[in-house]
Amino acid sequence: MDSSLVALVKLEHGELTQRIKGLKQKDWVKACERLGLWVAEGGGRGSHVAIYNEHNCDRSNRDNLVLTVQKHLTPNIQTDKLKQLVAYGLESKKYSEDDVWKALKLM
Repeated sequence: MDSSLVALVKLEHGELTQRIKGLKQKDWVKACERLGLWVAEGGGRGSHVAIYNEHNCDRSNRDNLVLTVQKHLTPNIQTDKLKQLVAYGLESKKYSEDDVWKALKLM
């Protein structure tokens, strides 16, 4: 995904960003599954989980990668992940910002 698109995302519910601080990797993974994205765990030796746009897509094509979620998430990283999910949903027209908040069970 184009990082300039992510930079342009202005969250309508920015006041809720304080609530993502306590989320863990498993919460982000579940939210991505609820949004219909493909979670490809165990793709490497590290603690990251790759999230792709479609089930069984070509994992070698970086255009299919929506985001990666690491095990240890700081508040700033979580805000970035949130914006990445929102940007992809808006760009692909698959879901809205509200859908992301609901998938995270914060709205």
